[in-house]
Amino acid sequence: MKIGARKEITVSYDIYLKDKVTGETIQLPVKHMITGGTYCVDYDEKNDLFTPAAITDAWLNITYNYSHYYYEAASGDERFYGNSHRDKHSNLGIRGIYGKTGAESIQMIPDLADRIESKYKQNGKWIITKKTETVFKDLHGNIIDGISLLESLGDTDYKTEKIVKLVNEGANDDYWTSTAANAINPLYQLMAFAKLRPDGIWDGD
Repeated sequence: MKIGARKEITVSYDIYLKDKVTGETIQLPVKHMITGGTYCVDYDEKNDLFTPAAITDAWLNITYNYSHYYYEAASGDERFYGNSHRDKHSNLGIRGIYGKTGAESIQMIPDLADRIESKYKQNGKWIITKKTETVFKDLHGNIIDGISLLESLGDTDYKTEKIVKLVNEGANDDYWTSTAANAINPLYQLMAFAKLRPDGIWDGD
């Protein structure tokens, strides 16, 4: 079962390391509990409790909230640009690893992480940045928190508003918060897959 408690309307990447012959998602030699926006869980019916499940799939879901860090870090690096006629001049961000082997990505992925960290860290500390965020409010001006509540409303029952807030670019307990440190964490998780199966081919949504 996959579960994800999303706090805002968003999309995500589903990134897989696949067998280059069968095209199937690689089953790693060890189980892992690497989690992303959605992940597999075990359910304890007696206690009504969900916990992350240990799996062998070389699969990671990453919220698209982090995407701008990946596009920014990949900018100007030809390895992350499309090589088909349609998209050869397009910065693909993290999708730039699609079609490449785990071995090829072993240097690409850390380069993204290093560039993100070098921009958003100064003197060993994560910097504070200003970010514009779109919030959803009901007709009384209250912020709507949660997709399920928003989806229950009609198009005229809420309005959007852009707000500017200060954000510490360090790690945040809220997975969905767009920070540099949060964006880097999945990159190291992908690296773990690549090192276990450098012969695999990256694919994704």
